[in-house]
Amino acid sequence: MEKINKEKNNSNYISVVAIILILFIIGYFIYMLYKNNNALNSNQIKSNIASLNENTNVSNNSNDENIIAQKEIKYEEVEVATYTSTLYDNEENRIFNIQKACSMLNGITIKAGEEFSFNNTIGPMGEENGFKKATGFDDDGTLIQISGGGMCQVSSTLYNVALLANLEITERHAHSRRVNYVPADKDATILYPSLDLKFINNTSTDLKIYAETDNYSVTIKMTKMEQSN
Repeated sequence: MEKINKEKNNSNYISVVAIILILFIIGYFIYMLYKNNNALNSNQIKSNIASLNENTNVSNNSNDENIIAQKEIKYEEVEVATYTSTLYDNEENRIFNIQKACSMLNGITIKAGEEFSFNNTIGPMGEENGFKKATGFDDDGTLIQISGGGMCQVSSTLYNVALLANLEITERHAHSRRVNYVPADKDATILYPSLDLKFINNTSTDLKIYAETDNYSVTIKMTKMEQSN
């Protein structure tokens, strides 16, 4: 009987050892699978990071190249047309009105395809807007004192610039009598809001107006931005 119990105890001991061994083997395999999986994930992450860095470098290089290309493109302001008319009348109020109109025109930009309006740019030419009475013509060609007198020399000078620039004239009116500061049929009278000077910038670039007077003449110039070599 004692021998049987001893054999039974030995059998139980072997079974426990076998179970522990099996559990150890299973645990070892699980550990190896976990370790290998982490290694794969780590390699994948490293690969993704490397790929991201590579793409970022490519993108940065591309952006840098674009910035360099943009910096290399240079533009310069090029004269399109200019015209000067002589002031034959030194009337103080007339010169004042011309100076005021030139200052309001100076620096105006006309977008490509846009229609320019002299009246819309200058606005009402009455004394309430800072203009003065000076000599001008009525509908019959009679000399009279009118608010904004002298403005027509500015509009006529601008009209000749527009002609030289080959712009599309959409509205223009002749004076009721011959004026001496521009050639015949090259004048453009204005009377807000009924008589206007209008033209379209039919070029592919924006145009800029520069207007000035030295009390002896009126000079108006148009320029455009052009890519330089």
